Amino acid sequence: SRKYDKVGIARRQPGSVFKPFTYTAAIDNGYSPYDTLLDSTFTWEDEKANATWSPENYSRESSGEMLTLSQGLANSKNTITARLALDLNPNTVATYANRMGIPRTHVDIKPSTEEKVEGVPSIALGTNNVRLLDMAAAYSTLASGGLYSEPMAITRVEDKFGNVIWEASQNPSEALSERTAYTVVDMMRGVIDYGTGARIRTQFGLGEYDLAGKTGTTDRSADTWFMLMHPDLVSGAWIGFNDQRLTFRTNFWGQGAHTALWGAGRHHRG
Repeated sequence: SRKYDKVGIARRQPGSVFKPFTYTAAIDNGYSPYDTLLDSTFTWEDEKANATWSPENYSRESSGEMLTLSQGLANSKNTITARLALDLNPNTVATYANRMGIPRTHVDIKPSTEEKVEGVPSIALGTNNVRLLDMAAAYSTLASGGLYSEPMAITRVEDKFGNVIWEASQNPSEALSERTAYTVVDMMRGVIDYGTGARIRTQFGLGEYDLAGKTGTTDRSADTWFMLMHPDLVSGAWIGFNDQRLTFRTNFWGQGAHTALWGAGRHHRG
C-alpha cells in the first residue's frame, strides 16, 4: 500500500548495511583497520544448539587471501565480517548497534548469565529486521563523531509571519568516542572510493564529494539497501516488495543496489 510507512514502520532485513556495527565494535575494542583476517568460507559449530553456520560471500566465491578489515568492509566480505563478529562475540555487535540507534527490541541481545554469552552470529550479516529510519539515525551517529540524536520529523513550527512558535531541542548523547567514529567513517570511504558503492561517483557527478557509505542486499535479493554519508547529510534508501515472498529476478540489483544507489545519490546531488 502507498499509505504504508516504509521508513518509520516497516522492518526489513538490512543485509550488509548492518556490517558497520561489527567494525565499529572492533575498532572500539582495540582492532585496527589494517588488521587482517582470512577471506575464506568456514564452518562455525554451536555445540549447545547442535547447529552449524557457514557464511559465504555474496558472490559465493572467496579469494583465500588475508584481507585488511578496511578491505573486508569496502568489498562487503561476509567471511571477514563473520570471523570478526565471532572474535568479538556477536552479543557485543548487537550491543553496539543498540548504542548507536537500533532499538534493543530489533536486535537479539541475550541476557547476561554466568556462562559466556555467544549471541547470534548471523546478526553481523544483517539477518534481523530493522527500520530504515533507525538505520539512518545509527549512521548519523558515525557521521556526527559518535553522538546519537533521536530522529525527529518536525524541528520547528512558525506562524505565517515567520515567528517561531515551537522549536525542538536536541539532546545528543555520546554513543562512541570521536576517534572510533572517525576511524569507521574513514573505512567506509573505501566503499565509495573502490568498493561496492563506487559507481555512485560517476552516476551522479559526485567525484569531489567527501562520501562514505554501505551497500546491502539480503538473500535472494529480496531487499536492497544503500546508506550514504556526507559531513552534513546522511541518506538511506531501501528497495523491495511489500510481499516478502517476491524477489528481484537477478542479482543485477545486488551488491551495489543500483536502484537504492540512485535514491541516495539523487538526494545528495540535490
